[in-house]
Amino acid sequence: MKYFKLILDDSNDNDVVVHCKDTHGFEQYELKEGNFLENWNNNITFYFNSFEGNRFTDYLANNLGWFIVSKKFKKLIKNIEDDIQFLPVNVVDLESKSKIDNDEYFVVNVLGIVDALNLENSDYSVMDLDGEKIYSVRKYAVSEAKINNKNLFKLQGDEIPLFVSETFKQLVEENNITGCEFLEIRTD
Repeated sequence: MKYFKLILDDSNDNDVVVHCKDTHGFEQYELKEGNFLENWNNNITFYFNSFEGNRFTDYLANNLGWFIVSKKFKKLIKNIEDDIQFLPVNVVDLESKSKIDNDEYFVVNVLGIVDALNLENSDYSVMDLDGEKIYSVRKYAVSEAKINNKNLFKLQGDEIPLFVSETFKQLVEENNITGCEFLEIRTD
């Protein structure tokens, strides 16, 4: 099976980009750790300016780098992946102060972290930071046997990027999900 790095498609100048001013105590990278969140604050609000963009995508660009998806995209993800938590967010127009429906967008907390990074076949560099090795991967390679049939996952030791299966990619394309790009990665 093929695997891909999931990338935000930001090529359309008319796409809505949302900004969060108050995360109510949640750190930007807290959602990258793959931990189930018990105390999510439903008042977290993202704002957009309709004069800067008015095309809502299913994968919504935002200043925190969170994986924010529409109700339509949420439904698709729920059908193919279990190791996920959906956290509701509010989306409000700065000018009119009108709110998009409460259940329209969700932050996806990807809980599935797999130890499948294959450094031998990846293109990367290593930095030493206070005695800890930090890997900067330019081109990813994964070991398919260690992915355990996940369709959406993160790699242990490099939890920021999201990766998807060929099945996930096909469903996104068949369902006309907007805002996604895919970069194929090496699989062995």
